[in-house]
Amino acid sequence: MKFFKTKPSAISQRYVISPAEFDEVTERKFPFEQKNTDKRISLYGICPSCLNPIQLVGMSSESKMSPYGKHTGKNVNGLPRWNQEKYEYCPYAAEKNRKQIDENELLPEITDNVIELYNLLRDNFDRVVYVVQKSLDIRCSPKFWKEALKQYLANNAYLYPWLTESNLPYIFALRGMTHNRVFGQRVRIGTELYEKLNKHKYVNMLDVDNQNDDYRIISNKGGFLNIEFRFAGHQQKAGDGETLVESVRFCIDDLMTGKMVHDKRIEFDETYFMNIVNSQKSNYRNKTLLDIANKLMPPLS
Repeated sequence: MKFFKTKPSAISQRYVISPAEFDEVTERKFPFEQKNTDKRISLYGICPSCLNPIQLVGMSSESKMSPYGKHTGKNVNGLPRWNQEKYEYCPYAAEKNRKQIDENELLPEITDNVIELYNLLRDNFDRVVYVVQKSLDIRCSPKFWKEALKQYLANNAYLYPWLTESNLPYIFALRGMTHNRVFGQRVRIGTELYEKLNKHKYVNMLDVDNQNDDYRIISNKGGFLNIEFRFAGHQQKAGDGETLVESVRFCIDDLMTGKMVHDKRIEFDETYFMNIVNSQKSNYRNKTLLDIANKLMPPLS
């Protein structure tokens, strides 16, 4: 892994594993720097995904490798107690120990980590929508997002074991948008998705009232149009010293013909969403979307 945390929280900041970053955020204080029984100095942090203790490797100036973090597999003084179950759901876990993703699996109980991520979605629903729309080159109505959130909650998707603060927008799409109709939503002009939909026999791309808008509305022409969003194939791949590569398949299906109109794997950066959440520049908030989330998402306990 390339990042570490200093607090055992799903929403705490991720820091780059480097000597300079480590020195700045930890000041090399206990429990992040410790002397072992053999008098050797070891550096520690918290896994950004499973929140277990990790050891930071390759941090000395003599090291020929790029710094990275690896799970300790045991308790470390001053850091969160080792949790084997959380480790098995971690994308950074050794492949032999890591559970294979099952998109139908849910955690058996609500934990503090689940509540943190639930609250993150509720308090930043507008930003989740922003990331999804930007990644997919679409714009959807508040009514669409209300129904997607209802679907996400009805299926208890906040208990998805592989949910993290970094993939929250995409897991929301995976569990909330699938099988929702595309009709009436907007697609950005000139994108791969736009070109594929524009070639469909029964799709008509209508101008938006604002002539300067880069989007067109999906409508029908000459026949019945029944096309839906679908997300599947959630994947995570990471190794020692590697950046996490995480993705989902974004598809659009024509239910009349049984054919796929669009099929593309969407990769996402593990720090992008939280950078938006924590940015001092992102002061604009979409009150309509926030009101939807506040109404549909009572406190979880």
